[in-house]
Amino acid sequence: MENENELQSVIEEFFEKTDYKVIDTILRGERGTTVLEIFVDNRDGIIFNDLVSISKDLNNVVDTKLSDSNLANLVVSSPGTDRPVKFIWQLYKHKDRILEIELMNAEILEGRLIGISEDGDGTIELEILHKEKNKKIISGMRVIEFKDIKNLKVKISFSKK
Repeated sequence: MENENELQSVIEEFFEKTDYKVIDTILRGERGTTVLEIFVDNRDGIIFNDLVSISKDLNNVVDTKLSDSNLANLVVSSPGTDRPVKFIWQLYKHKDRILEIELMNAEILEGRLIGISEDGDGTIELEILHKEKNKKIISGMRVIEFKDIKNLKVKISFSKK
């Protein structure tokens, strides 16, 4: 897309006026069939109606400012649990949930998110869990620097607390 930088500027300007942050953008397709996917998030999470409103407003802005954008479709979505957590502030809405973490040193941890600190590079506090006779047992607490995390997934649980 010829005016990709201009499009990026319009998107950044739009989101500067909101409580949402762009987590990722994916531009795919060819001229006339180009689709731009924008993944947004905020500290409290997003509900469907927010996404509908953001999508409508952003589409209007792009249509107005970039009449020759060649975008066939602009999709605004939340990152979902299948996308990696990029920023520590994204974890606030996952407090008390189970995380699976791969550290830079290849160590794999599973634990309940107990605390978050954005001081310095940021840290998270986990209640470490391990399985024993098909039950998850707490085996201690651990503070992890966010910069030491290679991959972080929020585990989905369908059981009642």
